[in-house]
Amino acid sequence: MSRIMIMDTSSEYLIISFLDNNKLIYEYIAPGKNNHSDNLLKEIETGLKETNLEVKDFDMVICGKGPGAYTGLRVAMTVAKVFCWSLNIPLYTISSLDLMASGYLNKKGIVSINMKAKKDYVYHKIIKFNEGNIEILEDEAFLSVEDAKLVDNKYGLSYQVDNGNICYDALSISLFSEKVDNIDLLEPNYLREGM
Repeated sequence: MSRIMIMDTSSEYLIISFLDNNKLIYEYIAPGKNNHSDNLLKEIETGLKETNLEVKDFDMVICGKGPGAYTGLRVAMTVAKVFCWSLNIPLYTISSLDLMASGYLNKKGIVSINMKAKKDYVYHKIIKFNEGNIEILEDEAFLSVEDAKLVDNKYGLSYQVDNGNICYDALSISLFSEKVDNIDLLEPNYLREGM
């Protein structure tokens, strides 16, 4: 039996999913206005009540590691680290940009991901999906909106993902995630070069 808790607070969306043997049993996705710190634990608790589970019942936790908003990144990462450290649950992380585009995993095409950063800047990445295979064409970068458009124009894009147009699929997340060997050393990916 494999139960997975997924959480991400790096973008405008608060995302929480519970999987049980590769079946989605709870999901909460909602936009927020800098209130993820108020809502994350409350919504996890709601999910636990609805599924009649406790945090200790999960076999792994997957947390978005950024890039994204400074406070937002710390909210989910702190909760995930506390859960995993105190209950000896394996912790995995995923790029928050990959998380936003995970719904395209089983499709074909090139996806541009642009997560809003500070004014006139985005966190940017371009991935080529081919029915379960992933090729990174442009790695995560902190770019001006104009520079991101110039990079996008080099490719024949099939899809574009941004804060108002995420394509999240909880069932694909574990394919993107990486195990954290040392929880104490884990830090969010702020990707602030150039700010």
